[in-house]
Amino acid sequence: MQQVNKDSVAIQFACIAMAIITLIPFGRGNISGLEIGFPFMMLSVLFFLLTKRKKNKQSIFIITFLLFWAAWVLVGITYSYLYYPGNADHISAYLRFFRMLEMYLPGVLILVFSRGMNEKQHNRIAIFVFTLFFLVTLESTIGFFLQSTALTATQMYKYPGMGYVYRAGGVAKDSSAYSNLILLLAITAFIELKRMGKSPIIFLGLMTCLLINIYLSMSRSLMVAMLVYFITNLILERKIKPGTLFIIIAGIVSLLIVGMNNEYLTSFWARISGANQEDISSGRFTTWALLLGLVGDNPLLGVGYRLSTEKYGLIPDNMFLSLSVETGVIGLLLYLSFLMSLCVSVYKNNRDKFALIIAYVVSGVFIDISTFWVSVPFFLFTMAIYKREPEN
Repeated sequence: MQQVNKDSVAIQFACIAMAIITLIPFGRGNISGLEIGFPFMMLSVLFFLLTKRKKNKQSIFIITFLLFWAAWVLVGITYSYLYYPGNADHISAYLRFFRMLEMYLPGVLILVFSRGMNEKQHNRIAIFVFTLFFLVTLESTIGFFLQSTALTATQMYKYPGMGYVYRAGGVAKDSSAYSNLILLLAITAFIELKRMGKSPIIFLGLMTCLLINIYLSMSRSLMVAMLVYFITNLILERKIKPGTLFIIIAGIVSLLIVGMNNEYLTSFWARISGANQEDISSGRFTTWALLLGLVGDNPLLGVGYRLSTEKYGLIPDNMFLSLSVETGVIGLLLYLSFLMSLCVSVYKNNRDKFALIIAYVVSGVFIDISTFWVSVPFFLFTMAIYKREPEN
């Protein structure tokens, strides 16, 4: 009787979960793809646990800091509930806490217990990432064109039946979450393509998908994160091939020439420059200055996870300030310790994606990446994609 490869089964369950989370859109307040994908992620963890491997010290730090941070967040919400009753909807805060566990815990466990994969499994996941990037782009594009007659180059677009985002159609609730997912999908796809051997057709397809998503999301954080990735990658590799650079520059220039009189591109440039904006994402520097002052309200425990908007009417748009205000300085330090331990693990085991994790963290300066249920699980899954070293 042929023995079942437990790792392959675990990887398949993880891929199913990622597909569900990124491709099944639901509106705000309803059940999301995360809840549907959660059981598949836990099944993936179970099958990885069935395979015995050597312990990894970095993995212990990752899961320890995550659990400490989760416990601290729960204490902060409870403190807010006991001492500030009626000031905010604490029931929703507890529900968001459980969603946070759904976002982080399975992904971290997969990262901790998978400890890499063999060449064949690695190649299959690479093909999965290429396909997923294409499907997400296709879904977003269809959602965009189905509603194109009703759109104007303003700050909020809605797409009934395709999920909805602000300024773009697709799988996420807003363009920031969507663009964060695109950052992970695009860069992971390019990294895996480079590892497998270059294919001009696949490269052109991936580049086309990336440019389409930049156009649809109009996301400044995506542009900054991409730039940070390329700079970091240049520093790590100390080189960049002229052909790749030429293709990227040619693509950007072509987009500018073609869309010079296009109202969406004009709106995109206005978002980058911050000109004539009166929506919730404008005035970020003023908001950040206010949030810095609010950290002093409760520097130890914070005002409660995801409660800064309800209590103060402010949208942080900054992961570091959001965590400082909502979970206190200790909560911020615990989360940063989790990220730092993850960076160390990636640098030692998955160095090709070290520049990606740096870009991902830096993007947190402009958006609260810690709360995006559509991208956090895929981020952790991406960090788990690397070739396993033979065990002695």
